[in-house]
This record gives sequence, structure tokens and C-alpha cells, in this order.
Amino acid sequence: MKSVLVDFLVGARIKPTSIVSYNHLGNNNGMNLSAPQTFRSKEISKSNVVDDIVSSNAILYGPGEHPDHVVVIKYVPYVGDSKRAMDEYTSEIFMGSKNTIMLHNTCEDSLLTAPIILDLVLLAELSTRI
Repeated sequence: MKSVLVDFLVGARIKPTSIVSYNHLGNNNGMNLSAPQTFRSKEISKSNVVDDIVSSNAILYGPGEHPDHVVVIKYVPYVGDSKRAMDEYTSEIFMGSKNTIMLHNTCEDSLLTAPIILDLVLLAELSTRI
């Protein structure tokens, strides 16, 4: 979601200045991401997506300029497999004004991996026919 929205904003010449993501999960994924070293890896990969999009647009962003980007992931056992994500995208718009888009998403975390698993099964089946 983040890469699509940031790419859309930058492509529309709207300059994101702040991107803040707060997530909490109660499954093993949430527990694993509560470990600092695992979280750091996830934080870097999410930041790299934004950095790549920003660095590709020299019109909106000067050298070394980038939006503030904060990612928070917390383990909350009670929510179980439910992933709760709250994202805030603040951008500069006309005449120095600011616009903020806020998204709230709740979904079953395990179901997010289902398409990947199906692709792996189909690829494995295809490889048996080659």
C-alpha cells in the first residue's frame, strides 16, 4: 500500500513530507517483529521503497532531501492474527499548504500470505511438467 500511494503522490507532483506507519499484530509475525534486530530489517526494507521513489524525482526533492519516515510495529497478543495498520501521509500542496491522508486497515495477517503460497504451489506444479 505504501509504495503504491507514495508512487502515486510523487507521480502527481505532490511532495510527501512525512510518512508515519503504526502497526500492531498478535501472531508470531508480531512477536518476531517485536525483536529489535528483526524489526530493524523490516524498517530498512520499508524505508528503501520510499527512498527509491523519492530519489527518482529530482524535481520534487533536492539532493539529500527526503520525507520524514517512521515505522512502528508492536506485538499485541489479544488481537491474534488480526493486523491493524494506521498510516499517515502528509504532503506539501498548493501555496505551501499541507494535506494529510490517513488510512486505517484491519485484516487477517495470515491471509495476506495466501497469494504468495498459491504462486509457490503453482510454480512447483509447473516445474514437475518441465
